[in-house]
Amino acid sequence: MKNQRKPSFTALLPILIFLALTFSFGIALGSSKVVDALVFFMIAAFIAIFMNKNRTTMEKIETFARGAANQNTVIMIMIFLLAGAFAKVARDGGAVDSVVNLFLTYIPDFMLVPGLFFVACLVALSLGTSVGTVTAMAPVAVGLAEATGIPVALVVGATLGGAAFGDNMSVISDTTIAATRLCGVEMRDKFRVNFLIVLPAGIITMIAFAIMTMGSDYSFVAGDFNLLQVLPFAVVLVAALLGANVFYVLLSGILLAGGIGMYFNAFEHEFGQLVGVLTTAQAGMMGMAKISIIVLIVGGIIGLIKYNGGIDWIVQKLEKKAHDPKTGLLSIIGLTVLVTIFTANSTVAIVTAAPIAMETTKKFGIDPRRTAAYLDMFATSTMANVPWGGMMLAAASTATASMTSGELVAVDIIRYSTYSHLVMVSALICLFIGFPKLKARKSVGTIQEEELAV
Repeated sequence: MKNQRKPSFTALLPILIFLALTFSFGIALGSSKVVDALVFFMIAAFIAIFMNKNRTTMEKIETFARGAANQNTVIMIMIFLLAGAFAKVARDGGAVDSVVNLFLTYIPDFMLVPGLFFVACLVALSLGTSVGTVTAMAPVAVGLAEATGIPVALVVGATLGGAAFGDNMSVISDTTIAATRLCGVEMRDKFRVNFLIVLPAGIITMIAFAIMTMGSDYSFVAGDFNLLQVLPFAVVLVAALLGANVFYVLLSGILLAGGIGMYFNAFEHEFGQLVGVLTTAQAGMMGMAKISIIVLIVGGIIGLIKYNGGIDWIVQKLEKKAHDPKTGLLSIIGLTVLVTIFTANSTVAIVTAAPIAMETTKKFGIDPRRTAAYLDMFATSTMANVPWGGMMLAAASTATASMTSGELVAVDIIRYSTYSHLVMVSALICLFIGFPKLKARKSVGTIQEEELAV
């Protein structure tokens, strides 16, 4: 069967309808969560299947299935499930509380807000979820604000920024997994490129928060912690940074968090602690089920769009604006930001934009590690500024529920989303000055291995 691959704008109709539905319902209802994105993706999937009258329905379904069930997608879903299990077992086992309280215990009073940002970074780095981090940290942030008189929006903004930083850098984050798998790069390599770009933004953010609260007289009493409960996060971080296989990293984290949680009787169940751990892990995996299904559906939609010439049309248009690696990367950034705003989901945005981004990457010889880093950075940072997105809604709703009086709305937090603003500026500066430098080395087979030369 001959692939037409003729550039076609109409081939993009499924994803355009999805974006239009998501955006219009989000505005009309005040939230993108009232009608789940999965419903809109299913509508887009059937529109994609019904298009192209030159092919039979069965042929189009087969193309959809090939796009959905490719190697990267299956591996990505396996990692999603393990990451969900680890996050849930670690949280219910008391590890998250111990990590938070450990660092709050040793942070000086005058560095509480910068310290809150730093702790949120570490929690998100360990959990691999910005929404989960905001949900876990918002009550701590509100408690700090009410005990000291610091504006609630400020401390929640610090938490949100830290969550974005950690989620962006975490090796078990769904955004990192999606970006690295779809761009064909190692997590370790993407981490190194990403870290050098976001570190200045993180440091300046902490300085900015320190200046904002300078001269205030406040104190905060941390809760109890147990170093043994911190061990799973420490092992996961060290093993991941040493380059261990992500499957082994996550499995070791689950076993450690589960075992330590059982020691502290954290998994009470009528059939015993072990069953409690297993059911908790199951709940964590089921929490990742929706994004796994979405990844499959998006893969199928993109497969049909690509077959019908939609990707070629976008690349053709981008080529008119992009003339070299820098302008090519700028076009990838613009695409990522736009899709993230419409979908209000950073992972979905990466999954949707990555196939198009990789076409541009190949065309202009952009280092794929840089593409993966920029996809993740701008999707995550944009999400921290979308009022109808999961991060903002989780931050506002959890904070409001924790407040003794009053209400916090998402738009109040945006002006304190300092890190997400600075990281975009840092990324653009690094793009134009060509930092970090990437030095090619010997290729192995068909895979080009490279190393950083900073």
